[in-house]
Formats: sequence, structure tokens, C-alpha cells
Amino acid sequence: MLALEFHLKARLAALSALTGWAVRTGTEQSERRSMPAADVRCTGARTTDSEATAVTLDPAWTVTLVVPRSDQAAGQLDAALAAVIGSLHNWHPGQLSGRVWRRLALQTVREPEFAAEGQAGLELVFATSTVYHGQVLTR
Repeated sequence: MLALEFHLKARLAALSALTGWAVRTGTEQSERRSMPAADVRCTGARTTDSEATAVTLDPAWTVTLVVPRSDQAAGQLDAALAAVIGSLHNWHPGQLSGRVWRRLALQTVREPEFAAEGQAGLELVFATSTVYHGQVLTR
């Protein structure tokens, strides 16, 4: 399920709108206080189909954009929001790490739940899906 993490980070790091931003993932060792930042992490998954021998998982990938509060914060977040949506919405990862991944679709945009003083941010949640195979039933 985490096979997409590196690829999502690479796509975001290549965006000119995020030049100078710390683009990081939830599993790597990195400085978490640097801003502006784009944090990419899998925040869970739901099961949408559970056949006898396979299960379809729909992971939620959250991109959290964080900037220091300022008169420019809204503009920075708006430009980053447009760039992230342009890069990830409807992107089809294809086959990665032996799984076929379906296209990413933006599910929601919301204010992050963090309460850090002096920060402003947005969370963009994207969904995709892939199939995991389980045991073959024998009688």
C-alpha cells in the first residue's frame, strides 16, 4: 500500500510551484519544522470489495501543505493547491511494485487539525485503489 509514497513525493518535488518547499513523506526521517512544506502520507485505507480470494484496498493519500502565517500565506497555499491538484488528480500510477493502481481522485480539501502557532495550511486527500490477493480456498 505504501508503494506509491516515493512516486507521489517525486511528482510533488518536481513542481515549480513547490520550489523551495520541503517535500517529505510520513515514513522518512526529515526535519518536520521547516516551512513551507508539503507532507505526503497514507492516512488509512478502506476495503471496497472483498472477494473470496482478493480484496480491493482504497488508500487515502493526504498531502498537507503548510506555510508560515503572513499576508502572503493565502496566495502561497492557493498556488500550491492548484499545482498539487494539477499533478495528482486523475494521475494513473499504473503498475508499481507488482500491483496495478487505479487513477488518483481528489476526495476532499480541508484545514489541517494541527494547532501550531504561526502556521496556516490545507490538507488534500486523494484516493486510489489496488487489489491484494489472499489465500485460495480449497475444499
